Amino acid sequence: MLASALLAWAWATVLTSADAAADTPPPAQAALTQAADYSESHRGQTILVLHNGNVIFERYANGGSIETRQMLASGSKSFVGTAAAAAVADGILNLDDRAGESLHEWQEDVEKASITFRQLLTLTSGLTASSPRSAVRGQAWDEVIDLPMEFAPGEKFDYGANQLNAFACALERKLTDESFEDYLKRRVFDVLGVTVEWRFRCADGHPQVGGGAFMTARDWGTFGEFIRLGGVWNGEQVIAAEPLAECFQGSEQNPAYGLTWWLNDPVPPRLLLTIPLLRREWSGVLADDRIPDDLVAAAGAGKQRLYIIPSRQLVIVRHGNLRGEGPAFADEEFLRLLFVEQD
Repeated sequence: MLASALLAWAWATVLTSADAAADTPPPAQAALTQAADYSESHRGQTILVLHNGNVIFERYANGGSIETRQMLASGSKSFVGTAAAAAVADGILNLDDRAGESLHEWQEDVEKASITFRQLLTLTSGLTASSPRSAVRGQAWDEVIDLPMEFAPGEKFDYGANQLNAFACALERKLTDESFEDYLKRRVFDVLGVTVEWRFRCADGHPQVGGGAFMTARDWGTFGEFIRLGGVWNGEQVIAAEPLAECFQGSEQNPAYGLTWWLNDPVPPRLLLTIPLLRREWSGVLADDRIPDDLVAAAGAGKQRLYIIPSRQLVIVRHGNLRGEGPAFADEEFLRLLFVEQD
């Protein structure tokens, strides 16, 4: 616990001190153009780059546009971690408390009763992670929390939407006078002046928080800038920095995944072999020393990406075409093209 607290403090320091240091130079325009060309050749629809909060590059192609609310797919997951940080800051929950304190159905099940909020958010709870309907429409939240266990809590990382819908259900039950959706809107989206449209919903009408959000590139970039600033907006600390920094601490079961965010933290080779998604989608980033260590990302199918790099004062949005990606888009190749001119 002490190590976790120290890491959280360190990340809070990184996030809140990014603008206190001397400005880092933005990527060269030639590098930005080269990266955008690479993205577009892989069916990319959007590239938006913010440096120290200012848009320095913006381009749309392949059917993308400034007005289009793009499906974020699993990029939606990062909103759940942010809601959790807000709830911690508001004194509504503690990450290491048991989710069964509000999911009363779990109290009579020995394994489910031991699941913590943190384990749901790091996708290590052992609850069935995905099911035929979970990726898009989603089962009703009450159905999700009744799903069987696949593993013991804390045994392994298992990617999917169900654990986050279970978390949203647990948090909603702890809220006294508003839904999870309204809480997130009030605490984050309204403050930022952005719109998130939950087009994919669960069978009971709740948002499918593991993959159902749609957002314009500029609005997603604004959200990313808020995260880069450590929960500060217009000079106000909207979410306390330390709870937000918990989002960027990996688990023993997957050091490269925090509370709904992908991280650039080393993963032991033996563990990398046991997580196919990590090996397939993110191992190239982990292996490339040219990519800054403090990179964090929200990532979804179709190569939807929100990259945040506090040390470079950068927020980068990339939207892709969900109907097909052409030759495989590689995060490490895209990021290498951005940074090659700087390094």
